Amino acid sequence: MLKSFLHSFTKTLALVTISTVTFAQKGNYYLSHFTASDERIDYLTFGMAQDAKGVMYFANKNGVLEFDGRNWKLIGTSGPMFTITTSGQDVFLGGLNGFGKIAIGPDNIRSYQSLSQNQSEGNNIFSSLAINNKVYFSNSHVVYVLSPTSGAVESVIKVKPPEELAGLLEVTGSVYVKSTSGILKVEDGKLIPSNFPWKDNLTIEFSASSPTSHFTLLSVTGGRLFLASADGLKEINVADKDFLIHNIPIAANWLTDELVAIGTLRGGIIFINPQTGVTQEVTNYYTGLPDNEVYSMMVDRNQGLWVAHDYGFTRVAPFLPFSSFSHYPGLDGSLLCAKTFHGETYVGTTLGLYILVKQDVTQEVFINPSTSSKGKGSRKKKGLFSFLRKNTVEESSTQKKAGKYAVKLASYVYRRVAGIDGKVTQLIEYNNQLLAAGIFGVSTIEAAKSTPITLVPVRSVYVSNSLGELLASTLEDEIKSFAPKAKGWKETNLLDTLNDYVSYIFEDKFQNIWLCGRTDAIKVETVDGEIIAVERVPFSNPTIDESVGISYGNEVYVATGGSFHHYNIKENVFKKYDSLPGPKKYFASAGYFWFNDGHRWRTVDPRKQAAFKLEWLGLFPNIRYIAPADQGNLWVITANNELYKFSNGLAQQYKNDYPLFLREVRAQQSKIVPSHSIIVSQLENTVDFEFIQPDFLGMRAVEYRYQVKGLSKDWTLWASSNNIVNFSYLPTGKYKVDVQTRDLMGKISKVEEIALEVEPPYWRRPWFYLIEVVFFSAMVFLSMRLSAGNKKYRIISQLLSLLTVIMVIQLVQAAVNSQLTIKTTPVIDFFIQVGMALLVLPFENYLRRFMSRARKEQA
Repeated sequence: MLKSFLHSFTKTLALVTISTVTFAQKGNYYLSHFTASDERIDYLTFGMAQDAKGVMYFANKNGVLEFDGRNWKLIGTSGPMFTITTSGQDVFLGGLNGFGKIAIGPDNIRSYQSLSQNQSEGNNIFSSLAINNKVYFSNSHVVYVLSPTSGAVESVIKVKPPEELAGLLEVTGSVYVKSTSGILKVEDGKLIPSNFPWKDNLTIEFSASSPTSHFTLLSVTGGRLFLASADGLKEINVADKDFLIHNIPIAANWLTDELVAIGTLRGGIIFINPQTGVTQEVTNYYTGLPDNEVYSMMVDRNQGLWVAHDYGFTRVAPFLPFSSFSHYPGLDGSLLCAKTFHGETYVGTTLGLYILVKQDVTQEVFINPSTSSKGKGSRKKKGLFSFLRKNTVEESSTQKKAGKYAVKLASYVYRRVAGIDGKVTQLIEYNNQLLAAGIFGVSTIEAAKSTPITLVPVRSVYVSNSLGELLASTLEDEIKSFAPKAKGWKETNLLDTLNDYVSYIFEDKFQNIWLCGRTDAIKVETVDGEIIAVERVPFSNPTIDESVGISYGNEVYVATGGSFHHYNIKENVFKKYDSLPGPKKYFASAGYFWFNDGHRWRTVDPRKQAAFKLEWLGLFPNIRYIAPADQGNLWVITANNELYKFSNGLAQQYKNDYPLFLREVRAQQSKIVPSHSIIVSQLENTVDFEFIQPDFLGMRAVEYRYQVKGLSKDWTLWASSNNIVNFSYLPTGKYKVDVQTRDLMGKISKVEEIALEVEPPYWRRPWFYLIEVVFFSAMVFLSMRLSAGNKKYRIISQLLSLLTVIMVIQLVQAAVNSQLTIKTTPVIDFFIQVGMALLVLPFENYLRRFMSRARKEQA
């Protein structure tokens, strides 16, 4: 379907309108894509739900998929699951072989528990609903009403053939069901006629109730939408009604009272304002969605829309402060830089320079009323997934005339800037001019046209405020300079004697120009626009890496070789600077220096750090480019070739945190149920505690650290991988496990302390030593009786006496160790054992005298 859609798009582009005035470019919604690691899993998904802990569940062809933000798990069922809903803490499902819920067994294994064993007609459940402390399931003949607390079926509502049911609806807090005879209301265990004022040729396809208001969105045939409330029905004047007619809506979800998402079979998702009908966004293949065919949708607790499609799952985040600018048509090549100039967006790539322009890209579709169904759509249930076949009625001939209609696919496109044929690495602004630089040379840009300054390929350019000239380092290791004139630019040859590799150029507050090389930096001193001196300043530990620099206050810093260097003016050398964390990644752009310290992106100036809210960039550990945009926003290019604009004003959006919890305890030789008090045997080679705080922004959005009291007084470092606490070996004793998480904003969450007790094996426990003492004491007594009759048993009696003394020593030592837990060394253990032996020595002497006296008496 996707290939045919793309082919159709390339053939039927039409109705293009280009705006030449300044406009607001908002970008596309931020998308996150999720796929399970198991390639055997089919992504045919019919429904989604989220439990109280934030864990996602997917009603899937293969069973139930579980996803906590890190781990995927397939919960086996007796057949495909077609519908899913939640009530309180429980997740209920219906499918081919009945309905049930997710249950947690005594071994903490989540499994599917059937609740329809006694229901003879309870198969092929394809619709469910949880409302008013009831759970409803339906197939084509029966509606079941369950108690969510007990799971018991409270009532069974059947219809008489040939009437069939087609799905449950929630409308303004009441439960309805679609049927071949119309819309019926479920009330007091019965089906009664509803009072919807529909005409005969209109059918409700689906409904979506707002969680924060009394409105319910109703989708009916012909691409029409209605708002239902206690006051009645109000039709929404949908601006892009043709889009809905052509692409066949299948589901809707409310994100806010002013934003509703409508999923379609072949056009992706359209977001509209339900109060005005105005389209806010279309999320489809052209804006980053892998597939235009939507299986199902759901809104999570952070106002993110989950979309199931043939390539996995996509989370659309309309309220995240990132908007995508890399999926508009016309943009080619790997992205290298971006800039906002005079309200326009420019993007430099490996293939040239592009400008984003207002342009409605539409697809012409032909509607033939003679082939469209008139009246109600036929829904014959044939086949396993027949309930998914949506009514393809577009509109009757009285509502829509035959002919071609335009369906909008995109609102903006990229146009190539003429004259730029090569890699664009820099976009800078000077004297109300936009300059582009790269392999093609340097050019001035005006709208979609360019005027060359030089055709020599350049590595880096900089406009000096002190000289008032443009400096460019070329690929031939030359430094060229150009001065602005009334018409164009003129080469001045200020630094034509320098022939060095220069990767970056910047200027300090003392009017010194710095040219960063591999092993040193060239300092160009200027006074009143004239060059007075040129000297080289070496790096204390030179490398072959490219270097970049920044001037901050009175200081000059250079980053090279994975470390920062500070300019020592007295010694005229760059020395390694340890006051800043060593950058894992770093680069400079647009006069700013950016680096990642392994946890977050930072700048040298802490004021800029707070102003730009750089903590949000922790979503992207691999960033290639950062630069300021308009109104304090940022342009961000990631290693995945995505271009985002970070909107500072949206960074204050409220975010619901999911709880941190102990998900699983894994041991090699036994099953351990997660709890706040855990006992394990020392025989376990490894024991793993896995903690999870669900988060679906990104894998690096949440970092973990832990501390094991009784083993260490220190916390581990913050790391996204520290959610697993591994114990390969622990001495016997009692411990406390503390775990904390830190999100993007630095907010720390913690879980209740876990008590861990490591027990020795049974043969090292006091009760086992006591049994041994009793046993050997009995053997001593028996040997004494035997030795009275035969002297050869005396040696056995003495040996058993010695073993009894040893067992007594072990008993005392085990009893003491069970009460005291101290760290020891082999030397200390030796002296402890000697001390134990001395304590038992009186008992040994008494036993020896007793045995000697007994032998004499028997003699």
